[in-house]
Amino acid sequence: MIISRTPLRISFFGGGSDYPQWFNEHDGAILGTSINHYCYVMLHDGRSWFTFDLPNKSGLASSSAYTVGLLRACTDLDKLTICKLATTWEQDKMNGNVGSQDQYLCSLGGFHHLRFSAQGIRDKILPPELVNPLQEYLMLFDTHQYRRAGDVVAHQLAGIKEHGALLTEMVEMVTEGITCLNLKKYLDFGKLMDRAWALKKQLSPYVTTASIDEIYTVALKVGAVGGKLLGAGGGGFIIFFVEPDKQEAIKTALGELTYVPFRFEREGTKILYRD
Repeated sequence: MIISRTPLRISFFGGGSDYPQWFNEHDGAILGTSINHYCYVMLHDGRSWFTFDLPNKSGLASSSAYTVGLLRACTDLDKLTICKLATTWEQDKMNGNVGSQDQYLCSLGGFHHLRFSAQGIRDKILPPELVNPLQEYLMLFDTHQYRRAGDVVAHQLAGIKEHGALLTEMVEMVTEGITCLNLKKYLDFGKLMDRAWALKKQLSPYVTTASIDEIYTVALKVGAVGGKLLGAGGGGFIIFFVEPDKQEAIKTALGELTYVPFRFEREGTKILYRD
């Protein structure tokens, strides 16, 4: 019996620029991190099972976490090789409708600034002392609305050429976000999340829904500075940037949603048990 554990992830800026259809011609970048909620893959006598701490198809890279976790359980490959192999597998399986960030974050763990180009992927891990204070401002909620990410992505990719200016601005926000962290301007980071979400909604009419927009509007009225739906869009988990003294009010206002506490994690995929 072998059991692997692989973290789920959240990303803040640059989503949509990590598809080869974009970064083979333009620079792409994302800012994201793994979190302490996991996918577990169990392997025994040639059969496998899996389970998640949180619902899948929810914008937390559950499919990539499973692929990475299965490779961790089945091989002795290092984590960097696993993330590269998982990327190839998923992009081939989904006919290219899969980005290149999730496999890195789930496999390696940690808070990453990833840059994408036709020449390859460059990775910089941000140190805990720089990013950990951000945790105190973040609130994660399950909207209980789910979708097929591939359907949303396919529509986004079909219009990728006409949205070049939007994607370029979203990539630039990655650098702005890192600057906010370096200067400890956390409220500016939250405002940047609000701007990024406004841009992402322009990539496809399927990124959001009327009920998601209502959730977002309520949160901002009660005190959230910014936020975004995680993953490709259409449903799943939503994250808000909220000052600590306003977080209880947010929980009350969004009482029909499920609040999910989390912390950043840095271990990445690992073997929990081997017999």
